[in-house]
Amino acid sequence: MKLFFTDSTCSIEGVERPNIPFLCDAQMELVSPPNQYLRYIATVRGRTRSEKTWQTYGSNLLEYFAFLEANGLDWNAVSQGQIAAWRDAMLERGCARSTVNQRLRSVHAFYDWSVKSGTATAVPFSKQDIWVAKPRGFLAHVDAKGGRLEVNALTLKTYDRRPQFLLLEKAIHFLEETHPRRLQLMGYLMLLTGMRREEVTALDYRVVPNPAGRDPGKQIPMVLDASMTPTKGNKTRTVMLPYDLAVALHEYFTFVWPKLLALHRKKYKTETTRFFLSRTGDPLSIKGVNNAFAKVSLKTGIPCHPHLLRHTYGTYELLRMLRTKGESQALLWVKDRMGHSSITTTEQYIHAADLIQQDDIDGYIADVCRSLSHGH
Repeated sequence: MKLFFTDSTCSIEGVERPNIPFLCDAQMELVSPPNQYLRYIATVRGRTRSEKTWQTYGSNLLEYFAFLEANGLDWNAVSQGQIAAWRDAMLERGCARSTVNQRLRSVHAFYDWSVKSGTATAVPFSKQDIWVAKPRGFLAHVDAKGGRLEVNALTLKTYDRRPQFLLLEKAIHFLEETHPRRLQLMGYLMLLTGMRREEVTALDYRVVPNPAGRDPGKQIPMVLDASMTPTKGNKTRTVMLPYDLAVALHEYFTFVWPKLLALHRKKYKTETTRFFLSRTGDPLSIKGVNNAFAKVSLKTGIPCHPHLLRHTYGTYELLRMLRTKGESQALLWVKDRMGHSSITTTEQYIHAADLIQQDDIDGYIADVCRSLSHGH
């Protein structure tokens, strides 16, 4: 069983549809049931517009149908006990409980759709009610469920994994040891704005503001227009650039980027609006950025991946806003900056209140910007 993706030659109802996942079995024959569902996910279902989400569904169904193929099981006649065996096999391979649960939910959704569409006779899952303890956080007073949830009976119990973060001095030291400058700037963007690595890696220069004429004492809004630069869920949002970061980005764009663009033109015979390019003019990849961070982690002895810098921003920014705003206002501010779909996700950063010296909060942006300026 293998996973593939359509290319630009794929057309569905007259519309070009690249990057839709599909499965082929060991004989390289198309596997119709999951492929029909993946097509629905990518072209019909309104809540799954992100290509990354399509890929996740494709990978999860690949894992399941590979298990069925290896054990000679019919997808439309499988039992809940056989699916439980698949779950246990994933645990034995060392898969995280959260990963196993995500795959189970994807397969459950596939069967729900298959029954509704008439391609399956039954859903081989049962459900059970569980009660979860929730903190009395923002909007808790309007939660009518009272902590009661209906879940797939095969899903595993997981434990609260609150977001990890770096103490500011370690984050600064890590970025000071990060080279070349473009990779360093990418790290500062994550640490000072909370942008995701996917958003930074594929940042479009057209959304980056020019700091000329701006007040050095104020942050500069940068609108991540989803029609030009990638965002999670293709939702436009605004992040705030400290003035010093905006200046550093503009200097890179003025003096470094034109040389990289020339290499890109020579190699690809085309233009690009990518803000960050490799030393050979190639578009950067998320895998490449992750690998580069891993090398800096080995050099510095500070374990850090790109998403850790985003969590660090969320932690420090929430605590900074709590100094002057009420909890509700502070949570909404950070939620909007980070692009969270749920305020519950933002609430997880409150846990850091007792782990950070309060004296470090107010000036954290200035401390990072001093490091940024020295790195020029």
